[in-house]
Amino acid sequence: MSADTEPAAAAPTRKPTPFDGLFKRLSDSFSREIETVQHAIALLGFRTVTSIVLAASLRKVFTHFGLAEKQLWEHSTIAGAVAARLSSYGPIDVDRDDAFTAGLLHDLGKIALNNTARKKYTEVFSRVYNEGLSFVEAENEILGFDHAEFGACVAAKWKLSKSLENAIRFHHDQAGAEQLPEDDKRLTALTSVVTASCTRLGVGRRAPVDDLDIGAHWGWSVLGLDHEDIDPVLEIVTEEVKSTEGLFG
Repeated sequence: MSADTEPAAAAPTRKPTPFDGLFKRLSDSFSREIETVQHAIALLGFRTVTSIVLAASLRKVFTHFGLAEKQLWEHSTIAGAVAARLSSYGPIDVDRDDAFTAGLLHDLGKIALNNTARKKYTEVFSRVYNEGLSFVEAENEILGFDHAEFGACVAAKWKLSKSLENAIRFHHDQAGAEQLPEDDKRLTALTSVVTASCTRLGVGRRAPVDDLDIGAHWGWSVLGLDHEDIDPVLEIVTEEVKSTEGLFG
């Protein structure tokens, strides 16, 4: 067989990596092939890639995945996307990556408690959905502490930034949030406003909470928002819900 007709050697097969799914999503989004973490970081920046990996990994954190876990995942994932959108809305002006990560991880304590104290946390879910208690009320009655406090401990253990730890710890605690440095206070206020807005529209819940007045939320004024911003903010939540249709099954 001549050199001209000799078959070419097969190209080496690239070993699959845990990031392949991420690379495909990024390639689809940017209409160009992305094959390595280094390429993704060069294109998008380290913090953005970190945020995307966090979102893609959150589903795998659950040791069990039933209806309650699906609702937690839906609420957290959409909250992250909404927080990123709102970070540059009007007067808010919060770092986009921090906003996304805080929105995504604000209920980290719920996920950790559901994994590590499942029997007790099933009682929490039951009290919330059958008696109309808030998660904080039910958690304090059954566990003696709440998911925000526990989530902040997990965040510290994971060595997340202090600003993210504070947003997780104080997103249900106005008095505590008011004592934070200004940037941390605004990040925490945004996180709290986002979760309230998602709750208002029933994101990650069995039904909307129509009587929840997000305009009266403590974080609303901290962020410089007023009554005219209610409908645009809720529209952003609605858009993010529509953009993820089919993702949560």
